[in-house]
Amino acid sequence: MPMAPSTRESLFAEAVQQHMGIFLKMTYGFALPADRDDLVQEMLLAVWQALPAFDEGRCKLSTFIYRVTSNRAMNWRRSGLRYGRRLEALQNCPQLTLDAGETAADAARLDWLYATIRLLPPLDRSLLMLHLDRLAHAEIAEVTGLTETNVGVRLHRIKRWLADQKGDHDEP
Repeated sequence: MPMAPSTRESLFAEAVQQHMGIFLKMTYGFALPADRDDLVQEMLLAVWQALPAFDEGRCKLSTFIYRVTSNRAMNWRRSGLRYGRRLEALQNCPQLTLDAGETAADAARLDWLYATIRLLPPLDRSLLMLHLDRLAHAEIAEVTGLTETNVGVRLHRIKRWLADQKGDHDEP
């Protein structure tokens, strides 16, 4: 039986409020100072995602958190190495850099676009980024768990909001 959203939220709040020390200790044990914030976020996300599998009858919440954070911390180095290799591969993608024909004004518009996208709520930001990657509404719905109709409506509203923002923005 799926966990009720309110139960999941209250368990997560308890995990963060009462057991943050677990997250921090595991982070200090596995990550360099520059990476600790990222690892804590990864651990918090991992606990959030794993909460539906939590069974109070089998173990305490703290034990569950230790299990999840420990697994995430152990995978941290491997995923970091894979991430580094992906970044290296991306540096060789010409479509991610400005062409010789593109100007500083093009770069400024792109910077403005990304800054404006970051103003959106997280779900809308994800929807727009998926749309900009040319995913179909059906694919976006599958990724986000929304209905295809809801994706279309939200994207329409986001585009209208972006157009309004562009009207308020002085062109560089």
